[in-house]
Amino acid sequence: MKLTATQKRQRILMMVFGAFAIFFTGYPHIWSIYQPYVMEQAGWTQGQASLCFYLALATFVFGNIVGGRIQDKKSPRLVVFIGGAIFTVGVILSAFLIIPSPIPIYLTYGVMQGFGQGMIYTTIISTAQKWFPGRTGFASGIVVTANGLCGFFLSPISRMLLEKTGPSGTLLVIGIVIGISWILSSIFFYVPDEEWRKQMEQEAAQKSGNTAAVAQKQYTSGEMMHTKSFYFLLATMLFGLISYFLVSPVSQTHQLSLGIPSAVAVSAVMIGSIVNASTRLVLPTLADKVGRVVCIKVVLMVSIVAMAVLALTSSYSVTVAIVIMYGCYGGIMGSFPSFTSSIFGIKHSGENYGYVMFGIVIATIGAPALTGFMTGRGLQMQMVFAVGAVFAVVSLVCLSFLEKELKKMNNIEKEKENGISNDEIPAGAGEK
Repeated sequence: MKLTATQKRQRILMMVFGAFAIFFTGYPHIWSIYQPYVMEQAGWTQGQASLCFYLALATFVFGNIVGGRIQDKKSPRLVVFIGGAIFTVGVILSAFLIIPSPIPIYLTYGVMQGFGQGMIYTTIISTAQKWFPGRTGFASGIVVTANGLCGFFLSPISRMLLEKTGPSGTLLVIGIVIGISWILSSIFFYVPDEEWRKQMEQEAAQKSGNTAAVAQKQYTSGEMMHTKSFYFLLATMLFGLISYFLVSPVSQTHQLSLGIPSAVAVSAVMIGSIVNASTRLVLPTLADKVGRVVCIKVVLMVSIVAMAVLALTSSYSVTVAIVIMYGCYGGIMGSFPSFTSSIFGIKHSGENYGYVMFGIVIATIGAPALTGFMTGRGLQMQMVFAVGAVFAVVSLVCLSFLEKELKKMNNIEKEKENGISNDEIPAGAGEK
């Protein structure tokens, strides 16, 4: 069944303006650029200013869960409209709240921005996947790549605006642009016809030889959390990301401490951003063909090697390893939306992925706490990186357990083909 001309137009518009909105969900990750200016204007401590980022990250996950639930019961377009409005208003209000008390901006930049972003994030990703049955990795990769590019483009723009207009003016300008992306994505947000999608999924499954995919179980979040697969998946993401979060905050300062020139250290971060964005698209697209478990295994193995290099060397190989870690982060973040839907089905993928994303929150908060604990006891960063390599190994072990669990379910699927019920078979049972 081919797309009609109208469907083709709707798919293109949805992907373009959905990616435009997703682009700005990476905005909190450049908060460190704003932080010195905000601290100077409002008189905040570094701890008070840093909390803006952590609040945005924590509420982001809850926004994903709530948004996913609403889109299942109401409409994905409604979720994008409400979430985009909360996101936009949160950033614009923040421009007027850089005052001695940080509590108001905690509510706007932290809670409102993070929650609104979360609502639109997995809603756009899950809808994009529905437009590309059989190529969910490619679909989610495109929109998640936009998120990865945010830092690369908005960092220099923000620096320029901060120098000219200060944090208030910069937040106002960026907030207005975010509002434009919200309005456009709401207008051009289209959801494919359910019957067409099911037919296309059947055709894709038959072409790939994965006949089990035709009758895949669509797990609700409650059902998902009663499976072992969910906890193995959550642990894989958690331990896989901790390694990156141990490296990212110190990527420049660690290179400088080793005598690596500042220009090289800065270039590593810029190149790393490009590699991060590229792997978000390339890896999940490749996974559509060779299997998601295989691709994520390779990412984790590369991560282990890169962390070992960081722990054992002090030359320019450190710079290369840092760039590689940015790529590993992009590979995990790009692959997990489609990986989650391949295991638990696409119907409730927005809410389901929201729960899986708790791994990101724990990793983001746990990594700096671990670094502070170790360095506070006189240990060098090389030892911190060595622990990061161990975490990557643990992630690989968790993925192996997940693979075994999926193979177990694949055996049940074979029994189902012989006439036994399919009620307990997850969508990713045939995943490689």
